Amino acid sequence: MFRPALLTAALTLGAAQAADLSGVRTYLDRHLSTQASGTAALQAAADTYYTAAQKVNFDYRALARDPGVRQTLQRARAGWQKASPAYETIEGIVAGVSVLADFDVNLDAGTSSGEDAVTFDLTLPNGKVLKKPGNLFGVNEGTLWGTVRTYSSGVPFDVNGNGRIDFGDQLPDAGVLKAAATALHTQTLALQKAARAWTPTRSDVFGALVGNVPTVGPVFFEDWKSSPFVLGAKSARQDFVVISRLQDLQGNVASWQAMYTGLSADVRGRSATLDAQIRSGLTELAAFVNKLNAREQARRYTPEQAEQLQKEAQNRATVITGRLTQAAALLGVKVQ
Repeated sequence: MFRPALLTAALTLGAAQAADLSGVRTYLDRHLSTQASGTAALQAAADTYYTAAQKVNFDYRALARDPGVRQTLQRARAGWQKASPAYETIEGIVAGVSVLADFDVNLDAGTSSGEDAVTFDLTLPNGKVLKKPGNLFGVNEGTLWGTVRTYSSGVPFDVNGNGRIDFGDQLPDAGVLKAAATALHTQTLALQKAARAWTPTRSDVFGALVGNVPTVGPVFFEDWKSSPFVLGAKSARQDFVVISRLQDLQGNVASWQAMYTGLSADVRGRSATLDAQIRSGLTELAAFVNKLNAREQARRYTPEQAEQLQKEAQNRATVITGRLTQAAALLGVKVQ
């Protein structure tokens, strides 16, 4: 989750013939389709849950006795868990391209106040307005897993059906869930439409890469270090508690590789060595993050280990960024 400073880039006269970047848009559209499928499922389940709550006049203890509620909430969670990773595989593109970047703020990076505040208010079915509640993936996560108390009914409920009350086992506020799920799906469809109208340029792609790759340490690893995936029950985070930021970073690195693929031939035409260095750097960063993510499935890293891993990952990202900047200069793309 991030909103890097938007970069402006100008392509100078006499530069090499523009790269074929159609694959970037194809990649973006494919993952947006997956995201939209997940948000549609989430919205449908949220609507079903709201209708069930409405029938018992929002008496959540009575709602807990509804035999269909568990399956409905499981479908809602599954929809979110499908959509969120899909977005992470394209966030590097969305956040780094000026015509798409506002979607990243509202979907995944925005906060409830300050410079990076979201641009919307959330109106609940009863007319109550949540002023700039934060990004929509976060609002839905906080509602579905109960990490934001005001988005919960306060009634415990065994959502996963394992016979005990675990993390996130509560009934969400039906109005918040319905409004948040609807907004998330609406924003996803709007992003999909805007992305299909966008024609990538080398300026866009270099700008997105140079803006996003350096966020490995200060964004992804910082979020991860303060999450339950490192701190366990000591974590006070309300977001990034369901899916590890290592998995999110894995998706982002994949998007960086997809973006650079469209530039590779042009860079290779000017410097085969530099092109090979960039490609190998991205491949090695991906392998590094994939390895950490795989290990995390069986163990928890200590805060000290997380700190060291952050330094190594950021060192890799810094080297890649420097080479990308050099490649842009070789091609006559001035990135500021």
